[in-house]
Amino acid sequence: MHAMASEYSALYRKFNFLPHNEELYSLAFTHSSFNGMVGTRHVDYERLEFLGDAVVGMVVADLCYNYHPEMEQGQLSVLRAQFVRCSTEAEYCKKLGLNEYIKVGASFSKNAQHNVSLLEDVFESFIGALYLDQGLEFCYKFVRSIFEEDVKHAIIHPEINPKSRLQEAFQADMKESVTYRILGEKGDGEHKIFIAAVYFKGQEIGRGKGHNKKAAETAAAADALSRMSLPEGDH
Repeated sequence: MHAMASEYSALYRKFNFLPHNEELYSLAFTHSSFNGMVGTRHVDYERLEFLGDAVVGMVVADLCYNYHPEMEQGQLSVLRAQFVRCSTEAEYCKKLGLNEYIKVGASFSKNAQHNVSLLEDVFESFIGALYLDQGLEFCYKFVRSIFEEDVKHAIIHPEINPKSRLQEAFQADMKESVTYRILGEKGDGEHKIFIAAVYFKGQEIGRGKGHNKKAAETAAAADALSRMSLPEGDH
């Protein structure tokens, strides 16, 4: 599938760059359902989404670390999970106007403009395309500009419970439970740090630290959420 040079020209002007490989952006906005309409196979955003997710996670982690020296590792994991999550990335997708370029097939049953999961996917796939096309330095600055002010002024929302969100996500999709294990502890007294891991079907999916066992488990859940971009019940 080849996009015409003018198809994304407004987007290039808006973000002030010249594309080297426009095919990447065509892929970034194409849902797999579109293949059925045009007779193609595997021409969609899924591989770019994988890459973009990693880039976004790296930049947000960097911002959390630098703007919140008062937070320990477990708190940083929870804060990162507030931003590397489905509903937040979907909102950024709409704010950037990326939703206007999405291509879906007739078999796509939901309104693409309001499908939170799809909007999250496209946000990440666009970042993946930008990384491959423009390089890490440009892409890092771009992602930083999106998240910086929000991360800088962010606080951890007490109503967001990473353990509950992680459990709900797995039970909603797979009817299975996650389990936690304390792997060890370091230090003494008030300086003691617990290390926890969370598992699904025997496989470790996240790890975290905290000053008590509950805090360590919460950090592990937040780590798993940010790594996996799991649904949050708001799709």
